[in-house]
Amino acid sequence: MKNRRITSMSMTALAMLMTCIMGTAQAAEILVDSSVLDRAMDIIGTKHTESAATQENINRLANSASSLFEEFKRENDNLEALLVLNAGFRKSISIQEANIVALDESIAGVEIITREIPLLMEKMLSSIEQFIELDYPFQIDERTNRISFARAAIDNPDVSIAEKFRQVLVMYQTEAQYGRTNDTYADTINIGGSDRDVTIVRVGRVALMYQTTDRQVTGTWDNNARQWVELGAGEYRTSVQTAIRVASQLDAPRIIELPVMAPELAQ
Repeated sequence: MKNRRITSMSMTALAMLMTCIMGTAQAAEILVDSSVLDRAMDIIGTKHTESAATQENINRLANSASSLFEEFKRENDNLEALLVLNAGFRKSISIQEANIVALDESIAGVEIITREIPLLMEKMLSSIEQFIELDYPFQIDERTNRISFARAAIDNPDVSIAEKFRQVLVMYQTEAQYGRTNDTYADTINIGGSDRDVTIVRVGRVALMYQTTDRQVTGTWDNNARQWVELGAGEYRTSVQTAIRVASQLDAPRIIELPVMAPELAQ
């Protein structure tokens, strides 16, 4: 009986021992599983941190790419504007080069022109002197003084070629204007061997007439005979008086019957 009781107690102790052993194993297993979970959580946290850093890097690169694209667009617009400006400069340069070529050609001919202009001006002065001698004898002193002034400018070495030529052209322009204007002025002419104070009236280069201050003698210039010709008593006296008033701008322009020499055929 005693041995059976001991055996029974041994079995009970063994059972309790086994229970303790199994509980300790399960606890150890639980402890092992908790450490693995902690490591896993640490790994997940690290991954989240890396993911956040990666996303931040992606956002930064995206912003940088957007800024670079905008900068590229600005630079591309600037490039197009520069290309248009460059095309305009090239066109201007091409025109200027053509002008330079033309100027070079003109400069090359300056020596020839400079050498020939004095001869041309001398011929022009001689021609205008001859023309005045053959023209109606109105305002002779003024016209001859103009020729003398132009000739003095031509002979003056301090006067430029351009100014000399301008003086000659001004003289020609003035002579040309006489054919399109009317004028009247006081003068003294020789009539029948005696000097008389008269009023001269010029109608372009069509007629040149005179009338004495007492209005008793009226005459005209005969350019073929190169002398003054007295008109008949009373003939054209009123017409010449009217012409004098019109030329003096005392009367309005009107149609006037005047003595006009018939033109001759040029030889």
